[in-house]
Formats: sequence, C-alpha cells, structure tokens
Amino acid sequence: MYANSIVELIGNTPLLHLKSLSDEARGIRVFGKLECRNPANSVKDRSALELLLQAQRDHALEPGWSIVESTSGNMGHALAMLCAIHHYHFICVLDPKTPKSNVNLVRAFGGQVEMVDQPDESGSFQKKRIAVARQIAAQLPRCVNLDQYNNPAAIDAHYYSTGPEIFAQLHGRVDMLVGAASTGSHLSGIARHLKERNPQVKVVGVEPEGSVVFGGEFKPFLQNGIGLSFRPGNILCELVDEVVKVSDHEAFLGCRRVALDEGLLLGGSSGSVISAARRCIAQLTGPAQVVLVFPDSGIKYLDTVYDDQWLKAHGLGGVLDELRRDAAPMHRRIDHPRSAFGAPPQGGAPSGPAKPDPRQPLDAPVSCAADGASSVMEN
Repeated sequence: MYANSIVELIGNTPLLHLKSLSDEARGIRVFGKLECRNPANSVKDRSALELLLQAQRDHALEPGWSIVESTSGNMGHALAMLCAIHHYHFICVLDPKTPKSNVNLVRAFGGQVEMVDQPDESGSFQKKRIAVARQIAAQLPRCVNLDQYNNPAAIDAHYYSTGPEIFAQLHGRVDMLVGAASTGSHLSGIARHLKERNPQVKVVGVEPEGSVVFGGEFKPFLQNGIGLSFRPGNILCELVDEVVKVSDHEAFLGCRRVALDEGLLLGGSSGSVISAARRCIAQLTGPAQVVLVFPDSGIKYLDTVYDDQWLKAHGLGGVLDELRRDAAPMHRRIDHPRSAFGAPPQGGAPSGPAKPDPRQPLDAPVSCAADGASSVMEN
C-alpha cells in the first residue's frame, strides 16, 4: 500500500503505552497520542488541512492565491507544507520565540516569513501577530487569513479524526484526557467527541503559568506552542473539567524526563501535559485509562529545551539538577560498586559496559513505521 499525496499521511498516529507514568498496581494505564508522527511532526497538520479545505470551499482557491496565518511555529510548518503542494503562496507571521528550525522549515517549503519583533504592552507577541496577519489579508488581493484561533474548522479536524482514533484505539475505554491549550482546537475537538460517547470522561486542560486561556493575569513564559495572552474562540471551556497551570521548570523537566524514561523526544508543550498528568494521576483512586495528547516532536527544540546552556541562561538550571538526582539511583544500579559519578574502588581498573544476561530478553525498540488507528504500541 502506498499514499498518493502527503495529505493521505496525516492522522492515524500511534498510541503508546507509557509505563513510566502508569501504575499497574492501581490499575492505572497511561497512553500518549504521538502527534509528532504526522508528516510535519505535529498535531497542527490536522488543523491546517481542515482549515485549508474550508478555505477552498469558501473562496474557491486556485494556485497563486495567498494564505496568511499567525503562528508560534507548528501551524506554520504544516501550512507551508500543504501550501507547497497546492501551489499557494504562504505568508507566515512569527515572533522571536519561534525556534529557528521552525523559521527555516517554513522557508524550505517556499513560505514567506514576516517577523513581529516588538511585544504588546503585556509582553506577549500573539495579539500583534494576529493583527499583522489580518492586515496583510486585507491589503493583499486573493489572500485569506485562516484564523486558527477562532475558526471552528480547526475544532472539526479533531472531532472527526483525532477523537475517533483515540476512541477506537482504546476500544471506547477512556477515563481521562489530558491536553494542552493554546488555540484550544485539538483539546476541544477531542473532548467533544469523547464526551458525546461517555459524559463521564474527565478532561484536563493544561496551560503555562502566566497564560490566560482559562483565565488569570497574563505574564510572559518560555513554553512555546501552548498558552495565550487571551481566550480564543476555539476553546470550549464547558468541556474542560479541570485546569492545571504548569511552570516552565515543570514543563521542561517533564519532556527531558520522558526522553530518558520512554525514549520519546517531545516538545515543551508535551512536557506540560506530562507534568499535569502526574498531578492528576496521583489523585486517582481506582483503575483508569488516561490519554495524554503529545502535540509535537522535540527535534525543533534541540537548541532550547534540550540545550543545557540555554536552560542555565534562562534561570532553569534546576531542571538539570533534578535530572541528575533522578539519574543517580540508576547509575548506582548499573555501574560496578562505586557511588554515582564517583571513582572506581582503589586498585580496580574501570570496568567496561556490563554484558547483557542472555537469559533476559532485551526490550524491543519502538518502531518508526506508521501504524493504523486501531493499534496501541507497547514499549
């Protein structure tokens, strides 16, 4: 079987059983929906496709038309990819928080980058980005601003795809959904689908400390692709049962830990979801199946979240301290008799890597082949 277009590869992302977050003794199983397995490596592929299809229906788009959108990065990557194959001119409005790799990705697909350099009075770039996108659409002939923050087509993308996939992958047994909130589209679409089938599903919305999607006072934060300085139209608050606000420290520690525990390289928004999930799981009293939506890959954040010097420069060296403390017991288990990071005993030569016990099976690596929506991956 083969695909005839990159569009056909969007969706049907795998669900991974996360053993490091599960508590089998209490019957709690936790799963991660790996949206990084979409062609442009994020959950925004789904929203971008549906937004573009809606624009085609509304405006009868033809090659040569322009699409303009404000984004923190992932939507820009997805739209640049899709506009390239449809021969639309894509104008991406970004800000300095956008990882350089995302900027380069937009340009690699032939997109035009407009950078908003100055924040508004609150310290956020988001409202200014949106204003610039609207201004461009108003002034440029045959140009459409998709408006991912308020366009219900973005919610439909997840109501009709991501939600049904999760429901099918767990045979309808979903007790809790934990998802990040920014535009609100994927959280709202998935939540609506699951709650229509089981009103008892608990939906947890996650945003950074300082974000005001669910209320509060805005303060700048370092997390990217999650949170806003305003409440967007696509966040359906009536579907959200609990809100968890996560600090930059907790978010970045979450994604750095899951890289070591599960072999998953995820973005900071996924770290926020993991941190929030740990709090919620600790409060569960009985068996449950919990789904975490992981919006994107960590590949784009190698120069930020996964760069030790970047963390230190932004006052987040404590993340590294906690990782070292967590690693110490593991080192004591696998090294020959010595304290973690210490010297070998006097008179003894440093030992080489321990040989695996041939009687014990090695864990199989996680496959990179795309699976159907009915599959659940075990690691």
